[in-house]
Amino acid sequence: MDKRAPLPIDLYSPERQKYKAPLILLHGLWSSSLCWMPWATHFANLGWECRAVNLPGRFGADAAAELKRLRFEECVSDVREVLRAAPFPPVVVAHDLGALIALKALEGEKASAVVLLAPLPPAELLPELPRALKLLRLKYSALMLLRRPFRIEAGDFHKLWLGAPARDGADTECLVADAPALIQTFFARRVHFAWGKSRFPILIAAARDDCVVPQDALGALAARLGAELREVPGGHWLIGEQGGAETVREVHRWIVQKIGGEILLEPPPHAAAE
Repeated sequence: MDKRAPLPIDLYSPERQKYKAPLILLHGLWSSSLCWMPWATHFANLGWECRAVNLPGRFGADAAAELKRLRFEECVSDVREVLRAAPFPPVVVAHDLGALIALKALEGEKASAVVLLAPLPPAELLPELPRALKLLRLKYSALMLLRRPFRIEAGDFHKLWLGAPARDGADTECLVADAPALIQTFFARRVHFAWGKSRFPILIAAARDDCVVPQDALGALAARLGAELREVPGGHWLIGEQGGAETVREVHRWIVQKIGGEILLEPPPHAAAE
């Protein structure tokens, strides 16, 4: 079997890097690395090297064919390679379905910290879908049965993903068609984890007005992972809504408080002399 091509990554390099660990940003369903632009810019301005990952099939002439054959397990394998390529155990920030992929990819791997934003709990912690998602699944059932890549409609995205207006009205810029297998995983969430005491700190950000992920399910996920759970403003699309600036600042404070001293680069000699 031919070796799979590495995942496309948008690199945000700081003017002056302050941290050894890169930030790896992983998008969710029906999305691409473009969704991370405000967050990655913010973190880069604070001295982080940010690597915004694109799962396969986001762009390119062969995107539709790539999506048709893409499987959840392949995404996990690809993301695991991104983690291993980091020069220092990275800080992983993942949203939505990307959180499930990140957690699976991190099994047996090293990380400095993990931030899960509105993550999808596996089925064992959320056996019953919220009514809104049941209706969404019913609406797209024909496309799912045909196993065709498709993109969520703007009206459904506005209704379910947004808890507040999108920043600058840029609400659907980064929405793309996605793989039938990933869409199925989004609704079914039949992903099994080797639960145990985490080897790194984990933060779960639960959006206050999230229609996609119930708060109690995120409480159960936090308990299972030994993670810290914090409520933040916004809906499921908290990374792109107005008011998200405060959330990214809170996430940054948490990361620095938990591991800042361990991942700080040594100051350059002239700075130390001063």
